Amino acid sequence: MESIARLRDEIAASGLLTAPQVGDGFVFGTARMAAAGTDVAVNVDPEPDDRPEPDTGVLLAAVDRLLTVTPEQWLRIVDSVAEEIEEAVGDETVHEPTDLRDDLSLTSTVVFHDALLLSFAAPKQFPDSWIRVQLDEQLAIDGVTVDDKDDDTEVVEFGSLDDLLDHLSEDG
Repeated sequence: MESIARLRDEIAASGLLTAPQVGDGFVFGTARMAAAGTDVAVNVDPEPDDRPEPDTGVLLAAVDRLLTVTPEQWLRIVDSVAEEIEEAVGDETVHEPTDLRDDLSLTSTVVFHDALLLSFAAPKQFPDSWIRVQLDEQLAIDGVTVDDKDDDTEVVEFGSLDDLLDHLSEDG
């Protein structure tokens, strides 16, 4: 537990995440991802079962690499995701025909030592699913899956980052 608190403290000192906290064995907070034009939930998973002492430098570098993706890199990632899904879906019917590139919106990320996991919503084409994308250390796509949303999960939306932070501080 000491290493997770140290990781949180180093993330807080770096300024990469807003109000980093510890929960369920990882550090989480929010950050602005300029290339995607959105604030995103960022979860940093030190993988304590695999790594008793996480390499905080590697994790901080991975968070920074994600948050400083250029707009060109981001467009390539989104385009690759859309191509993978379009190829897999083929001629199957989607909920609402629209360009998937315009429908994808990044909702959260998980940062591991050697990979990034991005979670996208695509409310027009896949309203009942999450699109999960694994990127390797060079930000190349390592896998794309479409997962059903859990009907038991409550989705809470906030109008701003301040509203989210107020909600989090109310919950203790």
